[in-house]
Amino acid sequence: MYKIGKEGMKLLDKILNSGSEQVLVKAMDAASLRNEIIANNIANVDTPGFKKSEVNFAEKIRDVLGNEKTHVKMSLTDKRHMMSSKSPGIYAIQPEINPCDASSYRNDGNNVDIDVEMAELAKNKIYYDAMGQSISSEIKLLRMAIERG
Repeated sequence: MYKIGKEGMKLLDKILNSGSEQVLVKAMDAASLRNEIIANNIANVDTPGFKKSEVNFAEKIRDVLGNEKTHVKMSLTDKRHMMSSKSPGIYAIQPEINPCDASSYRNDGNNVDIDVEMAELAKNKIYYDAMGQSISSEIKLLRMAIERG
């Protein structure tokens, strides 16, 4: 059984109350969905009349994180309880799939540009990997707080 000291409790409280892990998990979910949508766009590059889709997540998360009304102050009923400042609004955020009805540059009505989609796929992979590394860092901090407490 681990014993958490005073410094460990401070670090643990900081990690648990940051809310960042919620944002990171949601961001990874959105990146995973974005990967599926980009793959679908690429698969339909030669389908006449196909209109590509995009995933909207960044604007939605910015709206929730910037809105002060989403933060709820929890009451403390026991001095041993840890306070939480997590935003409940983050749990409700879902990435949005938006069709792009922009005019196409091709005669068949398809608006998928394979070069753009491949670049977006590469960019999304980098983003997904960065979110994974951030979550890994959060877990390492939590583990360190518990072990070294």
